Amino acid sequence: MPTETIASVVANGGAPSVPAMPEHPDRALLLSGEESGERVAIHCEATSFDAATADLRSVAALRIRGGRVLTSQRLILSFWPTEPAEPALSRLLAFIGNRPLVGYYLDFTVGLLDRLVQPMVGMALPNQRIEVSSLYYGRKAKAPGKYAVDLRLDSILRDLDLPPRAGEDAYASALASAMVYLRLEPPRP
Repeated sequence: MPTETIASVVANGGAPSVPAMPEHPDRALLLSGEESGERVAIHCEATSFDAATADLRSVAALRIRGGRVLTSQRLILSFWPTEPAEPALSRLLAFIGNRPLVGYYLDFTVGLLDRLVQPMVGMALPNQRIEVSSLYYGRKAKAPGKYAVDLRLDSILRDLDLPPRAGEDAYASALASAMVYLRLEPPRP
């Protein structure tokens, strides 16, 4: 305790004071109570399917407003191991804000992002999560005579008569998730 006097330690109840972590500006965006009515479809690509150890390679996010996917309002970021991730993550957090997240295999995406965001802003993503495979399963499980439900994203798209993914990248998967969401949860007038 080179910078503290004995008197300051006693005044603090015997424990050395710990400097508070400065408030990160992106934290306020995540905790904003403002409701835009928008959702954000999001998908990550990584080096493996283990969110605890995978390295993030790319993230694609696009906004959903009402019954429309706003493809002109999208964010596609690439991450490289030799570059700091914080500037790109700040752009992502500003894009997401406090909007609910929509996705396929969303636990993996959010788990991977939480691992990077939590040390940066001091908390995990608090956003509501909407898993499109769960919405689809909930709909199919009610159908009589159906026992097995194919939850692969391409199968869901085919069954819902939606266009197939235009690729295997993060953007194509985020766009597909947004379309599934709008088919299963159409906006209310």
